[in-house]
Parts: sequence; C-alpha cells; structure tokens
Amino acid sequence: MRAGASKIVVVGLLFLMTLLSGLLLSRGLRQSDPRLSGQPFAGAAFTVHKFVALATAILLGVTIRNLHKGVQFGGIEWMAVILGGLFFLLMFLSGGLQSVAKTANGSLRLVHEVAALFTVVPTLGAVWLLIRSRR
Repeated sequence: MRAGASKIVVVGLLFLMTLLSGLLLSRGLRQSDPRLSGQPFAGAAFTVHKFVALATAILLGVTIRNLHKGVQFGGIEWMAVILGGLFFLLMFLSGGLQSVAKTANGSLRLVHEVAALFTVVPTLGAVWLLIRSRR
C-alpha cells in the first residue's frame, strides 16, 4: 500500500472514530445532559471526539494537499474541496457552540448531525476525484 493510500485509510478510520465517539457522546447526553445544570461538557468521550475530529481534519488537509501536487484542480475538484472544508468548519463551529452552551439546544445538535452527513460526501468526492486524476 502506497503512502498516499495508507493516509486515506487512516483518514477514513479517524472519521469513523469521530462518528462513533460523537454517537457515544450524543447517547450519553440524552441520558444526562450536564448543560441542564449550567455546566459544560466533560468526560473522555467529548475529549476524544474533539481531538480525533481535529486530527481527521488536519490529516485530510495534508492528504488533499499531497494529492494535489502535480495535478491541476478542475472546477469540480475545487468545488468538492471547498464544500468539504466549509462543512468541516460548520461541524467545528456547531460542536464548539454546543459545548459552551448553557442549555441543551436541539437545533444546534441537528445542524451538527446533518452537517456530519454532508461533510462526508464532498470530502470523499474530492479525494476520489484527486486520486482518479493522478492516474
């Protein structure tokens, strides 16, 4: 397996870990939400979720940059990279706002969950288009 392919696999596994830790965190919040008592999120699941998401975004950015070397971006590749980046930014913003909110906000959680789905499509599309254009 080439170095680029192994990075893509690691990014996929990190994204899956982010998703699973988010589901675990969401399940825990449904059972007892610390924000209802005016306290921020705490615990290992939240910390793992934050740091794995950050590592995923950084490694994905590096991987896309490395895939971009020697390949001219077309309009569709630019659109996929920009949309993926914007959805990642939306994910970080909505997750950060949820963590500092003093009350549980269902609409913020919905934005965060829906944005997770919309992050995957352009991100995978950008990686696939860049891999395809390198051949």
